[in-house]
Amino acid sequence: MTGRSGRMAAALVGVGVVLAACSSGANGEGSQSGSDTYETGLVNVQSEGGDPVAGGTLTYGVQLLTPTLDPLRATARGGQGGEALAAVYDVLMKYDIESGEFSPQLAESLQSTDDTTWTLRLREGVRFSDGTPLDAAAVVASIERYNAGGGNGADLWKQSVKSTEAQDSSTVIFRLANSWPRFPSMLALGHGMIVAPGAQQGEKFTPVGAGPFTEAGFLPGEERTFTANPDYYGGPPNLASLRMVALNGPQENFESLEAGQLDVAYIRGLGSAINAAKDAGYPGFVDVLNAGGAELINNREGRPGTDVRVRQAISYAIDPDLIDQRAEEGQGLPGSELFGQTSQWHTDVAGPVYDPAKATELLNQAKADGYDGRLKYTVLNEPKDQAIGLAVQSLLQAVGFTVDIVYANNAGDLLNSVYVKHEFDLAHAGIGLYESIPDAGLQSVLSSTSLRNTAGYANPEMDGLLKELQAAPDDDAARDVIARVQSLWNDTVPSVPISGLAAFWAWQKDVHEVVPTATGIMLFDKAWVES
Repeated sequence: MTGRSGRMAAALVGVGVVLAACSSGANGEGSQSGSDTYETGLVNVQSEGGDPVAGGTLTYGVQLLTPTLDPLRATARGGQGGEALAAVYDVLMKYDIESGEFSPQLAESLQSTDDTTWTLRLREGVRFSDGTPLDAAAVVASIERYNAGGGNGADLWKQSVKSTEAQDSSTVIFRLANSWPRFPSMLALGHGMIVAPGAQQGEKFTPVGAGPFTEAGFLPGEERTFTANPDYYGGPPNLASLRMVALNGPQENFESLEAGQLDVAYIRGLGSAINAAKDAGYPGFVDVLNAGGAELINNREGRPGTDVRVRQAISYAIDPDLIDQRAEEGQGLPGSELFGQTSQWHTDVAGPVYDPAKATELLNQAKADGYDGRLKYTVLNEPKDQAIGLAVQSLLQAVGFTVDIVYANNAGDLLNSVYVKHEFDLAHAGIGLYESIPDAGLQSVLSSTSLRNTAGYANPEMDGLLKELQAAPDDDAARDVIARVQSLWNDTVPSVPISGLAAFWAWQKDVHEVVPTATGIMLFDKAWVES
């Protein structure tokens, strides 16, 4: 898929990026800094609940209900469609939040001696819910379909993987163009959600996978339901059914958890609700999306941001701490770094600093060469984003810009104008760098060939650093490259991060064995609820 259709598919499966900085509801009182309270990991861990109980329905409040269960067209990210996909397809690999390593889930093993040739071995006897075998040929066909359709990460895969071959019925060989120690991460997301060969019949797609559940029903905007798959390779799930509902934002998710209407609640981007849930003792998983709030600058020809001085002026004019006070009453995670202070990928290279005098100087230089100082600024028309938009407008106008805010009525309008048509000078959205996939995340937003490079940034030096990061042999080496990425970012200003974005997957104390994996996707294959 190429051209506009490819960009549309890329934008649609990247909707989670659009929503990264969007959260409804009023902020509560308080001034505690989010950096003091948000660190990735399990919190309020409950004691063992005894032997698992079979039966019952678990109700999970998500951010949005994915309109499709096709991994090619959905968003394989936690709270935004990833759990629904994992319920039907499972994942070949999963991410261990304690060790930071990837290990087999539906696969039996994934091994390499040189990080260039990877051997995937499949479990014996695994079948799709339609009875057909999940064999090597099915894995290859599913991955080829995903890449041909431009699924999330397909461009990175096609650049990095020279061949995907079925060696025999239970073995797949991946030959890479270069060393990639974190290649297993690709099989923990969309590429690792294997679709049955018979799922696609012409234009009709039926969600047939080998996961712990099968699709039972879908009411758009209301709920998705799933029934336990009795033939799941790991044995029938403890739950009889799984129900996902989309409520009106993080505050309502928390209130519904308190009222006992939800077993698991996804509380994203609203510090007051996250802190209230943690303080109430709910067990769960906290994650921080690095650069989850950002001001995206359109770097393309014909836009003000094509001039690096304009981009630098925008960066120097923005004060993340002031924006946090206006939008989160000090309970957010303000910062201009790509990876914030709580991240394992945080480096000693600081992000851009607030310097309004320098901003004015650079802007005046651009104006002397004919720039009129105007910016078209796209902001989602909801309370928190409005507060951020007004704060950013005020900061920019204080140094000499003239900023016209254009409100998007809903996330779909923002998606279309910013991510598909690129009709913006500046836009409040998110960059969104997950702890589990730092290399893939940076590649997505910075590579000159990425379909998800919304800013239109292109820099050969940055492309070279991304290749170095991909090949980094260990975490220390990766952090060294990320430090150089941050330094080049500071100089060239592709866009302006303003905050991390915390999320809390909170569950009732009688819920057990919900397992978080890459990007906050929750696995429910072993989950159960006390009687």
